[in-house]
Amino acid sequence: MKQALVNLLFEEYKQARLFDELEEKGIDFTDVAVNNLDSVCDIIGFPKSDNFRYIYNETTKMIEESYDKDGVSREYIYQKFDNIFDSIEKIQKIQVTDKGLKMTEHEDEVLALKKISEFVDWLYVEQKKLS
Repeated sequence: MKQALVNLLFEEYKQARLFDELEEKGIDFTDVAVNNLDSVCDIIGFPKSDNFRYIYNETTKMIEESYDKDGVSREYIYQKFDNIFDSIEKIQKIQVTDKGLKMTEHEDEVLALKKISEFVDWLYVEQKKLS
């Protein structure tokens, strides 16, 4: 099960890296991104973020939104996952071509998978704290 969750998050990592490169070229795919992190959190058993509650106000006969300071938030999970992205640097290589030398960059997939695996372990520990 853990490996399947790591694979889901690795796909999100690759998607985010691709979208970052496209955004640098002026192409925005933010609205079509697949959010595997929420799916992984659901599978592990994290409650959904529910800091906002909707209450029917008898006086005004309207539904109002109120903030619940004791509600669960996944924000710290999102921040930790974003920090993983930021901590993985691209590997640079020099390739010899017919026209000379060419500098290329690629992702360190081994390091990414290792850090994502550690993140999934951390998620299980955090979920047990909530139980």
